Amino acid sequence: MKCIVLFGLLWLQFWQPVLAQTLAPFQAQSAATRPYIIELYTSQGCSSCPPADAWLSEHFNQTDLWQEYFPLAFHVTYWDYLGWKDIFGQRTFSERQYQHLNQKHIRQVYTPQFVINAQEWRGWFSRDFTGIFTAPQPAVGLLKVRIANRQLEASFAPQQPWAQDKDLSQARLHLALVGSGLTTETKRGENRHKKLTHDFVVLSLQTISGSARVTELAASDSTLYFDQSLNTIPTVALEAPRLAWVVWLTLNGEPIQAVGGWLEQT
Repeated sequence: MKCIVLFGLLWLQFWQPVLAQTLAPFQAQSAATRPYIIELYTSQGCSSCPPADAWLSEHFNQTDLWQEYFPLAFHVTYWDYLGWKDIFGQRTFSERQYQHLNQKHIRQVYTPQFVINAQEWRGWFSRDFTGIFTAPQPAVGLLKVRIANRQLEASFAPQQPWAQDKDLSQARLHLALVGSGLTTETKRGENRHKKLTHDFVVLSLQTISGSARVTELAASDSTLYFDQSLNTIPTVALEAPRLAWVVWLTLNGEPIQAVGGWLEQT
């Protein structure tokens, strides 16, 4: 038994860096118009969440995915006490949801909860989908991202008149590794004996703040530049049939611009 455990540990230590090194290089450029960042806060321990997970999968697996729409499923941990520990849940995602509350983006914390461009959307419960993606979005600027060899390089060129009077030194870049086609058979909890399917699951999240290199070339050039090493890729990514990078820029907590795309299998 000790030999088996030791082999398993060695296998995990071997595959973590290998996975990170074999992820295909990623490169993308956004349009100028601000897209929609759709955050779903969900849990495998919540009986009301599977329909919301299914809607996210069905509605956003379309041609405008990674162009106009960027769905992200954040699995929280505060329902784990009900008997089933969400295998995708991370405490930082629960904290992220509470940050929305502190920033008054939402009125309360619950699951399933949708936050679209830093605004709570309750229309899913009444199945009222009119108007949520019809408001004209401003032209904010171009975001360019390149990821290769566990290194991210990005730039954002803001566009006038949107950028006028904006303090872009407060901008933050967020990088998520997203998995789709994941399935879990829950043994306990509110969803016991159910096979759950998940898309757009955030497997890892990294934020590049002012402590990373964020510079301006000159007063006449307000382009922002980001350069950051990637965190270790989680082993749960090995189980995902499809993986995608999603990178989005926020200013004072509100999404500005984003890029994303499926990764080629290597």
